Amino acid sequence: MLDVTRIPLDPLFALLPKTHPQTEKDILLGLATIGFVQLLLATPYTPGWRLFRAAVGAPIACGLFGWVIVAAVDVYDINQWGVAILSASFIFKVFEYFLFFPPEEHCHRLVPRSSSRSTKSSGHSNGDTPTSKLKARSEDTTSVGVNETQEEEALVPEPVPAGFTWAKLCWAASLWFSYRGIGWNYVCPLPRSAYQPPYTRQSSRKAFLIKQLKMWVFGYLVDDFFRAYRNCSSAAPFFSGLPGIAPPYSSLTQYERAIYSIAVVVRVWFGLINSHIGWSMGMVILGGILGWETEMFAPWGWPPLFGGLVELWKHPGLSTMWSRTWQGYNRRWLYVLGWIGIGENILGFTHTGISSHPTIPPKAPSDLTSSTAVNTPHPSGHVSPSHPLPTTPPKLPTKRMSTKLMLQNLVKSFVVFTLSGLHHDVGSLACLIKNHPPGAPIYTHHLFRLTAFFVLQPVGLTIEALVKTLWRSWKAKAHPEWKKTPTPTSSSDSSPKSSNALSGGEPAWLIRTERILGFAWTWIWLGWTARWFVEGMAQLGNYRRGEGREEFWSLFGGLIYGKWYI
Repeated sequence: MLDVTRIPLDPLFALLPKTHPQTEKDILLGLATIGFVQLLLATPYTPGWRLFRAAVGAPIACGLFGWVIVAAVDVYDINQWGVAILSASFIFKVFEYFLFFPPEEHCHRLVPRSSSRSTKSSGHSNGDTPTSKLKARSEDTTSVGVNETQEEEALVPEPVPAGFTWAKLCWAASLWFSYRGIGWNYVCPLPRSAYQPPYTRQSSRKAFLIKQLKMWVFGYLVDDFFRAYRNCSSAAPFFSGLPGIAPPYSSLTQYERAIYSIAVVVRVWFGLINSHIGWSMGMVILGGILGWETEMFAPWGWPPLFGGLVELWKHPGLSTMWSRTWQGYNRRWLYVLGWIGIGENILGFTHTGISSHPTIPPKAPSDLTSSTAVNTPHPSGHVSPSHPLPTTPPKLPTKRMSTKLMLQNLVKSFVVFTLSGLHHDVGSLACLIKNHPPGAPIYTHHLFRLTAFFVLQPVGLTIEALVKTLWRSWKAKAHPEWKKTPTPTSSSDSSPKSSNALSGGEPAWLIRTERILGFAWTWIWLGWTARWFVEGMAQLGNYRRGEGREEFWSLFGGLIYGKWYI
């Protein structure tokens, strides 16, 4: 019987170009490829240019991004993995924009109705100087956390600018770099912290920059502590990933598995926020100098990349974890290529969820003062009092979820998560090219180290959805008095009376118990499935030191282990 984990890959690896140390030319090549894609997106949307994008632009762009993945070797292993994943996401976005879902048909930017976007100027508008106001209301800081009068203003689709104009080039740049869709119709669900100052239209740049700087310092210290732990403590052999030196994951104690998992997640977390914070501060400063207030140059366009543990505590579960508190960088292309492209267009499953071109209904909800409003669908397309954008898709017509549809959704979830796993294993490919022992055979299990973690997530989501459905159904039948309209209360009020009001009348002890069980379930499941990700990242050499690798100054390495450079 064929063992799919031991299929030889040496013939395929022999076809790859010869590697070389990364140089400035490789960086310039990557940036030039991004610029090339921007220029193609700025062309007119005509049949001729569409054909040119698909037949000429897509192969060239994908080939150059692929070259960055397999040919250039970064001196820092975690960068080798991260840059490869980023380049792969660019390839998937080229597939989306140039081949399957042209942005002129499926995407539109949302702008205030009163905002004037003149193509004669810079192509940017000031969203903070509206000429007409639809509504103004004063919000209590205890309900939305904003100590100021904020204005609600209708957001409308921006017409696609004409081709070969500065406005179209700015449109293309925002489309490409708005990974989470901030400012666009496909904006991903955001955590509650994204609705708070300094991430609103009324927030000052100074407050935003101070907040970002504090977050970076905190992230750096946490990452440096775990970097020292990975490389200087008794955990160093495991994180070396070297055969014969690194102990197998199965031999670790439960404590070691937990702390090693945290060490891996912290490295991924800080790697993402490090670049996010750096870019956000630079772009917001540039926007202040030039007077630009669009999503790429104003504080409201750069909300936090991750939700906090408090948010996950209030709304525990894998569904919240993956949909709202984790970063949504790849959400758009995973959805249109995986859920719709493969699941519905190729496999022929019934369409569920939002379309590839979501629209925004014109009316605002009547009540946005509830502290739970920000975590519920926002069917308005209007600026909420505490954030300038709707953060969830519009409410869709109710469709009875039959067993057939549930099974189809499960398969589509497997498709999306498998695609995400393969995407992360593109980074595994880059690390394997760099770190695999010369002459040693290469099998499929060496390459697909991380996919298993992602493939298992739909199983947990299905279990969670089933338990939640049964539990909520029982509560609705056994205690209908619990289901009543909640009344707005202070978010700082933690009394049982407040808890009952916010939960629709449920007892405070029940809410607390549900949160404890949900929170525990989330981390138990993630901890159990993380073994493939944790062990895979270590064996790929992402945390390996020595062998000529560049060393970096470490505060905690020096203070705790006496090693100031790691």
